[in-house]
Amino acid sequence: MSFTSYTFLLVFLPIVLAGHYLLTRVFTSQKPALAWLIVASLVFYASLGPGYLLVLLGSVVTNFAFAWQMRRMPEGGRGRRAVLITGIVANLLLLGFYKYTGFLAENINALLGTDLRALAAAYPVGLSFYTFIQIGFLLDTYVGQIERLSFLNYLLFGTFFPYVTAGPLVRQGEVFTQLDTPVRERTGARFLAVGLTMFAMGLFKKAVMADSVAPYVATMFDTAGAGGAVSTGSAWVGALAYTFELYFDFSGYSDMALGLGYMIGVRLPLNFNSPLKATSLVEFWRRWHMTMVRFFTSYVYTPMTATMMRRGIRRKWPQWVRLLAVICLPVFVTFVLVGFWHGAGWGFIISGAIHGVALSINLTWRELGAKRRLPRIPAPVGWLLMMVPLVASLVYLRAPDAGSATRILATMAGLGAAGGASVAQLYGTGVLFGGLTVVPAILWTIFLGAIALFYPRNTQEILGRYEVGLPTIPSQEKETGRRWRPPISWRPNPSWAIAIAVIAGLGLVFAGGPSPFLYYRY
Repeated sequence: MSFTSYTFLLVFLPIVLAGHYLLTRVFTSQKPALAWLIVASLVFYASLGPGYLLVLLGSVVTNFAFAWQMRRMPEGGRGRRAVLITGIVANLLLLGFYKYTGFLAENINALLGTDLRALAAAYPVGLSFYTFIQIGFLLDTYVGQIERLSFLNYLLFGTFFPYVTAGPLVRQGEVFTQLDTPVRERTGARFLAVGLTMFAMGLFKKAVMADSVAPYVATMFDTAGAGGAVSTGSAWVGALAYTFELYFDFSGYSDMALGLGYMIGVRLPLNFNSPLKATSLVEFWRRWHMTMVRFFTSYVYTPMTATMMRRGIRRKWPQWVRLLAVICLPVFVTFVLVGFWHGAGWGFIISGAIHGVALSINLTWRELGAKRRLPRIPAPVGWLLMMVPLVASLVYLRAPDAGSATRILATMAGLGAAGGASVAQLYGTGVLFGGLTVVPAILWTIFLGAIALFYPRNTQEILGRYEVGLPTIPSQEKETGRRWRPPISWRPNPSWAIAIAVIAGLGLVFAGGPSPFLYYRY
């Protein structure tokens, strides 16, 4: 059961909302509604696989025990630090067992000629996400940011169905504070209408825009993975089509997650803010998967940068060494880890490395430009300089293996192309809607790109006056207040009701098939 399945849309969600709103009106205590949401979250996750639920519950209970033990110890003590390290290692071992043992065994066998075999264990959906959420919780507990620790609150925090499978990577303060607020202040007709609007827009993006191009993307990448000939034109359209498929898939998921949370009375942090409108890779990563970037920035990049900066000052490194050590090295290491977090394979590592190198160049140019007055890069040129490494990295992310990705990129560069551009073939391939070929693939890809780049307002901006999402970082507080009151603004009136009904209806027509969100695999 996923957000786009008919079971979720027509059975699970209506029952959950009806029960939640009924309990909030019948009982003055918040515990019945809280318990209802916990049960609903466990049922939702169990529908993905009963065995997965045991892993999730084991993780949640174990991490609660670590946090409880830390709170009983004095701050700054060795025992508290030992519990923290043990908890982090336990989480990483769990993630490593399910996600990386096969990759490790494969590479050891290749190097040493051994015959190691990883245990065949199905990967629990969302493991990467809820593992990092709980590592963040342990770190917040260690530094004393947890004022009160309730098992019921933590159980919902660790299992909440709007984000347990693919984020956002929430922090405890973003959820616990709201759970302590009277539930009647967080629910009502306004919350339901705004949340349903956000959810409907996300459903449309996923079911109509992202899934429509998926068959062509799969054909191109599968053909290349099997060693088949792919033309230059097919490779380019396939790579760009996947870029837009992932864009609208993740944008749709993010909207649906925020909408679900808002309907229930829990605002979630923003995770997606029109990243393809960025004009540099630095700006792109401030808009794409924002909570993941926040996690790696807080716990990898910033500590590493601070350490290297102290060393540079103490040892009086020359400027170019400080530039490499303080900016380039932390960025590169961080994004290699980001790539590896996405999946176990050399393609994921290479994808992260591409971003690490490109971001290092971007940040170095900014640093030198501020001191030496280098020419400012025009926005269109900056956008192209962002898109080249982005598309290349996504080819490695999507291809069956690193070798296939390299062949696709070589074909895109005109090295080894079979049959030239083959635009006629692309024009005839078509995009499927309900089994019917309606739009040629090349035209639909161009259309998706135009929507991503030129549509004036995103869903958060259209609903900006209602502040559906929490600012991901404190500096966004003022920015969101200024920018998110646009001329195109949703209001609870008949015109908008008709428009959203049409959007939701189209989403329902094309939803329901076996098409999980792309980030479920990560």
